[in-house]
Amino acid sequence: MSEKQKKTLAVSPNGPRRHSTMVDKKHGKKKVNKFQSKLYVQGSKVCLELNSHGYREIPDPVFDLTELTCFIFMNNDTDRIPEKIKELVNLEALVLTGNNFHIINRQVFTLAKLQLLDLSNNEIQTLPSEVSSLTELTQLLLNGNRLEALPSTLGDMRKLRVLGLNDNMLTRLPDTLAGLESLQILGLERNFLEFFNPALCKIMGLLRLGLSGNKLSNLPHEIEEMVGLEQLLLDDNNFEFIPIEVFSLHELIELSFCGNKITEVQGEIQNMTKLRVLGLNNNQLTDFPPQLMELTHIKVLGLNSNKLRSMSEQIANLYCMKELNLGSNQLTELPDSISLCCNLEVLSVVDNKLTKLPIELGGLRKLHTLMISQNDFPSIPVCVGALQLLQVLLAEDNQIEEVPETFAGLTHLRHFNLSVNRISSFPLAICKVQSLEVLDVSCNNLLDIPTEISNLTNLKVLNLKENLLEEIPQQLYSLSQLCGLDVSDNSLSEVPEEICQMTSLSELDLSNNKFFEFPKTVCSIPNLTTLRFDQANGSKVPNLPDEIGFLMVKTLVVSNNTLRTLPKSISGMTKLTHLHAEHNLIQYLPDTICHMSGLQLLHLNDNQLTALPHNFDKLHFLRDLRLYDNQLKVPPMDVCISGVMQPIGLFLRKAFKREELLMERMFNSMREDLNKSELRALLKKLRVPEDHISELEQRLPNRDQLPDRIVAGLRFWREFFGPAATIDELIRVTHIINFESVSTKLRTMKIYAQRLRL
Repeated sequence: MSEKQKKTLAVSPNGPRRHSTMVDKKHGKKKVNKFQSKLYVQGSKVCLELNSHGYREIPDPVFDLTELTCFIFMNNDTDRIPEKIKELVNLEALVLTGNNFHIINRQVFTLAKLQLLDLSNNEIQTLPSEVSSLTELTQLLLNGNRLEALPSTLGDMRKLRVLGLNDNMLTRLPDTLAGLESLQILGLERNFLEFFNPALCKIMGLLRLGLSGNKLSNLPHEIEEMVGLEQLLLDDNNFEFIPIEVFSLHELIELSFCGNKITEVQGEIQNMTKLRVLGLNNNQLTDFPPQLMELTHIKVLGLNSNKLRSMSEQIANLYCMKELNLGSNQLTELPDSISLCCNLEVLSVVDNKLTKLPIELGGLRKLHTLMISQNDFPSIPVCVGALQLLQVLLAEDNQIEEVPETFAGLTHLRHFNLSVNRISSFPLAICKVQSLEVLDVSCNNLLDIPTEISNLTNLKVLNLKENLLEEIPQQLYSLSQLCGLDVSDNSLSEVPEEICQMTSLSELDLSNNKFFEFPKTVCSIPNLTTLRFDQANGSKVPNLPDEIGFLMVKTLVVSNNTLRTLPKSISGMTKLTHLHAEHNLIQYLPDTICHMSGLQLLHLNDNQLTALPHNFDKLHFLRDLRLYDNQLKVPPMDVCISGVMQPIGLFLRKAFKREELLMERMFNSMREDLNKSELRALLKKLRVPEDHISELEQRLPNRDQLPDRIVAGLRFWREFFGPAATIDELIRVTHIINFESVSTKLRTMKIYAQRLRL
């Protein structure tokens, strides 16, 4: 549904809200429908939206709202349209996009008042012939499905104005579609059409025809009969030339042949006097077509990704042009006459061989976006400083070593990209452009940042990635608007406490630096939502501090370190939804991670996990779990591979009960195996705190109490270390301290228990 349609159905601030009720037949009482508060009412229009709620089916109470004229049910997990849909007899708009429907329930075609039906982005393979019974339908949208053919009855829908069939698997179109006498917009992009059915050229009222992304190499000569066509999109096909019939479409406003194999443009194009948008990007043009100079009313011209070596001086004829795209060609210079394109607002010459711009280009008073990236400029051209309305300047990947003082005159510049250049000293002229909101100086040779950067009071995003910085410049702390800071791939070793002053900072990237330990100071940044600390090419840290629990981030990336576990305090990160901890040495997860109910993504690939916490399935909202390249035994990898929580939880509960029972049997079997000094040695090796060992010895001091002291000490170890206190760890430690008889007995008990399970 378009925004305009949704606004039409939206409730006005003072408009009436219709109350929907239904009768409880058992008690004869009226009760309020649960979706009453979600209704939007304006006049006779009643709309209900239930988008992105994860519904597995359309809720039954919806079908009691028989007054509904519009029902929008997008991006859920529903795989069927129930029979009850027929009860919504007043529906005029039905939007069911982004679900998992494979078939269309034929009851949909009984909704006689339906004017809009949108079933885009599902898995529908067949469009039933009964669709033609929707005689009032004006818009039918089936984009993003798996349709291979269309029913012939579709051509009987005389009122249909919009038909969307993009992103399907169509190979042919029925002749009967010629009967769609009211059709104005036809979308057939990204299908498998090798030819366009000439019968459809009889649809005289068609205004927009989308055929991009097919296998077309020509068009039928009958297309010249579509004299009212205003938009013709033929991108990403197999055209080697523009079909001559196209030049007869004198009403065309937009013509796009991007992504084909066109080597030249015929002279007849000059007859298309109403053309405003011409797309010829990604073709094989070697010369700037002189015929284009006759299209004096053109506003947007796309010539990116061709083989142009020069540009005609006659470009000045295109004085109405607002956007010119010349990227990815072989241009070595621009003509001075480009300055006469006085209405130009956007100019792209990305990825050419330019070393300078004509000084006259500074006369383009309306230019607001200039893209000169991936060329050979040694400095920012002086003429740029005269572009007083410039808002966006992209100059990355050149040979720039300096920025001229004239740059300071760009008082409207908001976005400046100077990355991947040769800047070794931060240009002071940049610090005078107080309008800057986004500044990217990554991948240069900066050693420090001048104090003058504090003048950029409107700066919101600063990218200092891949420079030579050894500390975060203190002058950044005064940038009160800064919400994104990237200082990755530098030589930082600490983060000063003053960083807590950056109250607007929401995204911080500290990856690939030289930290000796995780910087606790970042935990005091008040409004941080994303923190990246991936040390794939930096100094790896072995642990995270307990203070991490104070972070209220939504996304935390700590991949490529040497973490052996995660701190118990991580459960304090109540807003965390995405946790990336791949490529570490994590051996176990703390039980507290099971309390993080909001977690949606957990990536733990390439660690040393052997078991998951037994309450792991309490992570109800976890949708993306990755555990590849671990040594999981509880549950085994074949249970975890799907990332589905239900079988993981079921296995864990059974395994935990078995593990608890076996461990308790082991503890009791050791009651008579150790003397006082051996018990103390074992508990110390198990890292039981000394004060607790002493407390046990005081509480159970007698010789006859030693068996109880052994069991109590082992139980404390299990409780204190949680998931890290495993049977394998107990066997390993008894072996290390040469309690071989004990170790052998425990190993035998484990093997016997496993045989019983088999």
